Amino acid sequence: MSQQQVTINRPLVGWLALICIAGAIASFFLEAKDVNVWQGILTRVSIVLTALWMALPKDGTLGNWASVSVTTLIALLASIFVVARDPTRFLPILLAVAAVARYLRPKEKHRPPRGDF
Repeated sequence: MSQQQVTINRPLVGWLALICIAGAIASFFLEAKDVNVWQGILTRVSIVLTALWMALPKDGTLGNWASVSVTTLIALLASIFVVARDPTRFLPILLAVAAVARYLRPKEKHRPPRGDF
């Protein structure tokens, strides 16, 4: 499988996250209202940009997470929603299912490297 280049500029995403965090902090201290819309918007955007910045690899190629199957991704997202709904009831069940799935997964087969074409 060939490596793909990521077209997102990682330093730019980091700087935008820092600018949003600074804007949220400035809005917190400078705004006199009880409800500050800009503070909420900038805080949420900075959280998402920070998560994106942390997920992007440093060398410009896609990381190991790019080979995650759609089924695994959907199961992960569904489990996050279920646990967020009622963590005291569903978190132990989710941890037990994850442990069993980890133990019962098929072992990786050692394959010889492919020749270049």
